[in-house]
Amino acid sequence: MAVIDTAIVGRLGTIQLGAVGLSNLVFFFCTVFFSFLLVVVTPKVANAVANNDNKLASESTAHALWVALICGVGLTVALFLGAPGLVAAFGTEPAIAAQAVPHLRMRSLAAPAVILMYVATGAFRGFKDTRTPLFAGTAQNLVNFSLDLFLVFGLGMGVLGAATAATAANYIGLAVMLVMLVRKNVLDVGDLRSLPTAAEVRPMAVAGFALAFCIGSVMTAVVSATTMATAMGAATLAAHTIVKQIIDFCNNIFGTFSTVAQTLVAASLGRDNKAEARNMMGRLLQLGITAGSIVAALLLLGQSQLASLFTTDPAVLTQTQRVLPLVACILPFAPCATTLEGTLLGAFNITHVAMRTVVSAVVSCSWLYLVAPRYDLGLLGVWVGVVLLVLTNCLCDAWKLNSRWSPLADEDDRP
Repeated sequence: MAVIDTAIVGRLGTIQLGAVGLSNLVFFFCTVFFSFLLVVVTPKVANAVANNDNKLASESTAHALWVALICGVGLTVALFLGAPGLVAAFGTEPAIAAQAVPHLRMRSLAAPAVILMYVATGAFRGFKDTRTPLFAGTAQNLVNFSLDLFLVFGLGMGVLGAATAATAANYIGLAVMLVMLVRKNVLDVGDLRSLPTAAEVRPMAVAGFALAFCIGSVMTAVVSATTMATAMGAATLAAHTIVKQIIDFCNNIFGTFSTVAQTLVAASLGRDNKAEARNMMGRLLQLGITAGSIVAALLLLGQSQLASLFTTDPAVLTQTQRVLPLVACILPFAPCATTLEGTLLGAFNITHVAMRTVVSAVVSCSWLYLVAPRYDLGLLGVWVGVVLLVLTNCLCDAWKLNSRWSPLADEDDRP
């Protein structure tokens, strides 16, 4: 959806492209904190299903939906009221801020839908059902694309039209997911009649705090990169937005490796079969390197054509094509990183994930604030900082899973 928005809004101009990119980043930054619900729900449901306890799976899903709804409504209020201050915090040019604020306020209305979708997706993943989220995602994207064209170009609503289309699409996707949760007996509607108790919320809150801390560390580095790009002018921010959307799109593809790892590793560990979990991880790493290499090759071969889909501004195109080869080189490692992270999350080794993310964020921000400005590397220097974030995460997770402290290690191998 973000790629479609970027491509369509890019036709309106560089200012509009930068505004949507900035607004989408703020919205993602705020909603992704609650993705801990997806991470918590997936292994919990997977473990319940592995033990043939569908009642526990339904109750876990229902309680997480209540938590998601409360968080979503609160976030909508905070984002709508705080939009001007959040946009201004990036040192945004007035012309960009004037477009970004109304876009962010409209997108804020979708916060409940986005957070509820995390829970619904996690529940389906726990049942090893990825077809239903695919169906809902397809419906969501078709609505977004159709409304984007109609509102942005047909009614001339511009940036606000793009935000309206995306928000409406989020609720369509959520409606499909909720209906299918009931139809596929993943959720018993009766379980929604009781609110979760403090004892039931506490494990989610504990895991959520660690994961939110982890996500916050990642987003600190990402926001730092965007702040630096914003300070370099509208053309640089627009180029940064294009590169980010391309990489985010690729990462969503590679995120499937994390999904599979979380689900299958959690199910294997639920059966106390660590050998099976290790085999799953090894096969996913093989597939990941292959997929990442193919995507990297396609990106290198088609970088000129790909960048032109988003803008015709020569200055933006030049900066975009200068950065794309760098990020293409990291793509073979990206699915490996998501596989390793998914394995650790499936084993509920959340503490390590949080700690290593802090280390990675420190490495990335050190480059962004201490090294890149000294050598005046421009947007290329900004993206070196983002690449360092991914590489450090991957190396730390590889060390953990190959150490004696690995959650997949047999008891005889532990210190």
